[in-house]
Amino acid sequence: MSEDFYAYSHEQIQVETVMRLHAVKRWHMIDTTRIQTLGEHTANVALAAYAIAATAPGMFFGPASIPAVCGLFHDLGEVFTGDIPSHTKQHLEGIDSLESKVLPHIFVRTFDAKTNLLIKLCDLADGIRFVRLHGVDATATHAQNGLWVQFQNKCQEAESLWPKNVYKHVRNWLLFYAYEQS
Repeated sequence: MSEDFYAYSHEQIQVETVMRLHAVKRWHMIDTTRIQTLGEHTANVALAAYAIAATAPGMFFGPASIPAVCGLFHDLGEVFTGDIPSHTKQHLEGIDSLESKVLPHIFVRTFDAKTNLLIKLCDLADGIRFVRLHGVDATATHAQNGLWVQFQNKCQEAESLWPKNVYKHVRNWLLFYAYEQS
């Protein structure tokens, strides 16, 4: 007899992971004009990472498919934990290991540091863009400002680690994505 995992058997859990991706809502603590699902966010991050990697100077991120796959996996644990705001995650010790524990093993992946940093920047830019376009109250403004601070911090990290032309390429691409300005 197999061990059950949430609503499905151990053998079915990989399918459940895919099935639930569209159902998890993001921004549950912020009043927005529409819902963004984890599936939409995941696709945005993966496509942004792919586009950046495919056009980065010197193929810095390697084949563009690697960052795209990393983007697909970056929040997959939230299929089972729900969307936990980043300001809350900062106070939850072990949340990353919890997300890995609830995720079926076939979906647990590690990627190199430069790809992970690119994904985090894409993740933050997508958050900024969504809240800027669809947030409707002071909490949304506060969240957008917090995301901007995190984005700037990650940009500083990238600037210290990546070649200047790669850093500028990524930053310019994501600033246009987040704010629709150069």
